[in-house]
Amino acid sequence: MRFFRVTRIILLIVLILMLSESPFQSQAAETYTKKDNSKSAILIILDRINIEDIYGGEYPNIKKLAEIGTKGLMNIRTAVRYNPANGYLTIGAGTRAVVPSDGGKAYSFSEVVEGEKAGIIYENITGVKPLNGSVLVLDIPSIIAENKKQDYEIIPGLLGDTLKKNDINVTLLGDADTSKEKGRLAALVGMDSLGMVKRGEIGQSFTIRDIESSYLVKTDYHKLLEAFGEYKGSSQDGLLIIQLGDTTRADNYQSFVLEGRKELLRRKAIAEADNFIGMVLKEIDLQKDLLLVVTPYPSQAGYNEKNLLTPFFMAGPHLNTGLAFSATTRREGIIANIDVAPTILTFFGVKVPELMIGYPIVSKASFEGIQKLYEMNQQIQSTFVQRAYIIKPFVGLQIIVSLSFLLVFFFKKRWLNVIRPFILASLAVPFILLILSLFSSNSLLANYFWLILFMIFFTILITFVFRDTLSAIAFISLITAFSILLDLFQGAPLMKVSSLSYDPIGGSRYYGLGNEYMGVLISTLTIGLMAILDKYKAGKREYLVITLIFSAAFYLILSPDYGSNVGGTISAFGAFTVTLLLALGVKVRWWHLLFIVLGIFLALLVLFFFISPKTSPSHISKTVELIQTRGWQSLALIFGRKLAMNYKLLKYTVWTRALLTSIVVLVALLYKPPYLIKIIFKKYRFLYSGFIGTGVGCLLALFFNDSGIVAAATMMIFIALPVLLLVIDESN
Repeated sequence: MRFFRVTRIILLIVLILMLSESPFQSQAAETYTKKDNSKSAILIILDRINIEDIYGGEYPNIKKLAEIGTKGLMNIRTAVRYNPANGYLTIGAGTRAVVPSDGGKAYSFSEVVEGEKAGIIYENITGVKPLNGSVLVLDIPSIIAENKKQDYEIIPGLLGDTLKKNDINVTLLGDADTSKEKGRLAALVGMDSLGMVKRGEIGQSFTIRDIESSYLVKTDYHKLLEAFGEYKGSSQDGLLIIQLGDTTRADNYQSFVLEGRKELLRRKAIAEADNFIGMVLKEIDLQKDLLLVVTPYPSQAGYNEKNLLTPFFMAGPHLNTGLAFSATTRREGIIANIDVAPTILTFFGVKVPELMIGYPIVSKASFEGIQKLYEMNQQIQSTFVQRAYIIKPFVGLQIIVSLSFLLVFFFKKRWLNVIRPFILASLAVPFILLILSLFSSNSLLANYFWLILFMIFFTILITFVFRDTLSAIAFISLITAFSILLDLFQGAPLMKVSSLSYDPIGGSRYYGLGNEYMGVLISTLTIGLMAILDKYKAGKREYLVITLIFSAAFYLILSPDYGSNVGGTISAFGAFTVTLLLALGVKVRWWHLLFIVLGIFLALLVLFFFISPKTSPSHISKTVELIQTRGWQSLALIFGRKLAMNYKLLKYTVWTRALLTSIVVLVALLYKPPYLIKIIFKKYRFLYSGFIGTGVGCLLALFFNDSGIVAAATMMIFIALPVLLLVIDESN
């Protein structure tokens, strides 16, 4: 009976929380009105620059655009690897896509390719008669084939396809051609799924000789403006894509010129592009037209420095001065390349296809200027670069401490107390990395200083204030767990900048609860509360309080407005329920586990089909949309992708070593001496319940998270290291 009482209480509390109105209703939900193809969206591609270029230069028109419209930093992640072609195709597909290594070859209809007109070659390889005046991507078959190899559905050219089906024109003007190679990647943005852009002019039409420019050639901006006016003034304006090739040429030319010429040529290219943007601003009506300035790929110097967020500017109807925002990132000033296509479609009043995983970009009112983006980018870049230098030593510390413990335990037991402070310091690291952003700077040395200082402080504090091991375990576990919950409730401001969390450059997650801290939260909350029960006598009131805490934490992990972590939801439900049942003295049978699985299933059903539609758009709502339009087989694809990611991480991530080390240490202690762990678990019955429950959470995290290895490893830290502390106590 206790089993059913516990499960009913948890599900009832969570259901009440879930069905209550969300306090964070999104202002960026995807909406669309009646289709309107009589207006223009102008997409200007200003490639191979970084926000530092704009911030540090005199570019009045771009800065004016930033003042009157919205601005942000754009994540440029693609399906496989960073390269320019993948970035362009991703924008046009609305989901992360990939181009073969030799892909992206575009030609005008009448252009001769190896002795034959491109139009004839195109018709031969596609079976489709192209339109006169169109731009054709001749390697569309290999592009389609390459994207079919991915573990999710990608339709190259989905933006162009959707616009074509709604009778909205797409026009491409300009390129980044040089005497050495063709630079026509912008065709990948505007083409349809058969590799055709309806209208366009590329090639020598818009270039002139200029001995002061890269490759002795530059864009003829006067002719480009004339062509823009001609197409803009035609009936059914539609989407106009303009590739300003000079910045791309200048960046590609860097290896051919002396150091002193590099920056001069880049600044000249940006200045002329800025002047053209100013001319376009004079020609359009921002009460009706939409203008986007997009950088699909950073400069080579930026790429080398891991400066991988690019500048983004947009102005148009209903866009006030402010910072760019989308439901993809839920972070003011940060959007993703997959958001560009949904933004254009929404502007034209066209429904965004469910295969586009981005969301429309809106403006969040703000008086912050480009300096804000510059400072934000500095912080994000430094965290991204420093992450490996902080996480690898942290994982190394766990491994060294654990293995050193084994050596000392088996050969020099009298030295065990020497290991104790290092175990305590290791347990404190996840909490310190959470609060480190309150004290740290962009300097790695400064971050090391604060990290080591806090590790010493907490080790001394725990050693002298919480003298018994149970109190030490409870303190460090609960201060970590409740700090994560508080941060999560406030929108995760600390997790968003923590080295032990997700980041906007990686782009796997931008908000909510990442898998690193998901593992830490579930384990610390479980172990900390069970340590309290072992420390103090447990009664009905204590069980009720702990059940309420577990339920609230479960809701925060589950809710699309807070944690938005489906794998964490499954893991937490299993960990919390098994822990409570064991703590209550219930002997868990196979049919109990069956009911736990049923409880997880019901919770997910409520989340997907009752909660998600009422809350902020998220990857959960996208999953629901896929299920509704493409059936339940979509879940099988998602699950397969998660397993594939875990297999990849299992081979390459440093967390695998941490997880395996924890398991090896625990197994070694179980077998030699065989009685010691049994004595400890018999003495600390509630902690035993917590260890088993957290172990169940580890297994569930491994199967239901795309980076379950990471979540399981961080969970195991708070299973293995507390056990080592208890072993030290019993050995003294």
